[in-house]
Amino acid sequence: MKSTAKKLAVCAAAFCLLACGTAVSAAAASPVSGLALSGITMPWDQNVPAESIEAGSYTANMLLGSSQQLSPVVRPRNSTDSVVYISDDTSILTVSNTGVVQAVGVGTTRITAAAGNQICAYTIVVSMDSSMIVTEMDLSLSSNTIYVGNSVSAQLQVRPTSASNYATVTLTSSNEKVATVNNFGRVTGVAPGTATITATCGSVTATTNVTVMSIPNSGTGTGTGTASTGSSNSGQVITVNPSYVVLKPGATRTLTASVKPSSASQKFTFKSANSNIATVSPSGVITAVGTGATSITVSNGTASAMVTVIVNRSAASSEESSDSSTTKPEDDTPIEIDPVVQAIQDSTDNEIVFTQAEVPTVTGDILNALRTTGKTLCVVGDGYTMQIAGSNVKSTTSELDTMLVLTESTEGIEFELDKGKALPCSVRIDLDVSTYTRLYLYNPTSGKWQYLNSYTDGIITADTAGHYLLTNQNLKFANINWTFFIAGGVTIIIIGIAYIVLKKRYWFW
Repeated sequence: MKSTAKKLAVCAAAFCLLACGTAVSAAAASPVSGLALSGITMPWDQNVPAESIEAGSYTANMLLGSSQQLSPVVRPRNSTDSVVYISDDTSILTVSNTGVVQAVGVGTTRITAAAGNQICAYTIVVSMDSSMIVTEMDLSLSSNTIYVGNSVSAQLQVRPTSASNYATVTLTSSNEKVATVNNFGRVTGVAPGTATITATCGSVTATTNVTVMSIPNSGTGTGTGTASTGSSNSGQVITVNPSYVVLKPGATRTLTASVKPSSASQKFTFKSANSNIATVSPSGVITAVGTGATSITVSNGTASAMVTVIVNRSAASSEESSDSSTTKPEDDTPIEIDPVVQAIQDSTDNEIVFTQAEVPTVTGDILNALRTTGKTLCVVGDGYTMQIAGSNVKSTTSELDTMLVLTESTEGIEFELDKGKALPCSVRIDLDVSTYTRLYLYNPTSGKWQYLNSYTDGIITADTAGHYLLTNQNLKFANINWTFFIAGGVTIIIIGIAYIVLKKRYWFW
């Protein structure tokens, strides 16, 4: 009897092991279905709340424009609570839903990570190093004398030159009844007199004077405004649009002119004062040739007007286009009206379109123009279109690289957004290919791909720089047919029972 009891115990244990194996397979197949009978709560159906959350290792001091990945530690490790991140001040730090923190402003703030009812906090200080801080500035105008109603462009040079991407400069006029100045450096004459234009960046200031003169009774108006005068005898006034032109070498811009009264001759001639800087066609198309400043004279034979043309290229000295007698170092970087900025400011459309070759980098000035006007910049590249909406701009102290290199891999298509730097804004990317269904972002801390969102409409909205992957594969879970394993487990049990009944029935004698 004792031997029989032992055999029965061994048989029961074998049955239990087989049943447990089948149950585990079923649990892996479907945690919330399958073996979960009505009214019975299985262990794998239960939520596991977080009991604690710790900050883990992180950098408490960040430089402006940098980023880092937060990796909080949640216990127990099998907790079903997901981690949610919140920034106390998004003007200093932004955080994505995957825990990527970007420093967009100077100051101190806190990031809170929460898992269920458990929270932890990251206090982070964002600062600038010496290469980001402006120590000196020089301010000049393309002309220090203008007529009422006309405008000139302000040019600002900062030192060190590396601080130009981080400088926040405000421009003011000492007497707005004489001359006004906007955020883009456009100085406009209002009434005869003298005003001082001041540029301020923190505790550093620079000034220049502008003299506004009355429009003469006869002769040719000078300056860069849209309203220019003709002969006093005829009473004709020529208006030219745009009011001033800033171009890069090789770029073009078309002038349009009109004259009042409407009975005056509407046939205009265009002449450049310096064809080595800019030429103009008989139809008013300006072509930038070399850096510097010149003027285009527009005439109908009776009255005439002038438009100032400024031609700049990156890192060019402003000596060629300034009337100031002060010599500027040739390695200073001028902060001036960019053609893209001008297009954003002057366009009547909400969307401004450029090719990627024309806008390889979205600078802080462009971001500021988008944010202040609320317009959208569309950059068309090879196989994609990138859209930056002014309402989505978070920082104007960083830059955005518009180049995307779409590389085919075994999983799908991969590309690097903004070379892993901190994004100053969220961007929308429309890819020409839309055959993929899943979007992943590579997490360098964990060394794994993180699933972001579906890609069914061919549009990506990204707020984090990094390495992206478009694929149709599920990179988180292996595609296993758990039904096969369940059926296998049941088959093993049946075979075991049949074997015992047929071959080992003497165990029960």
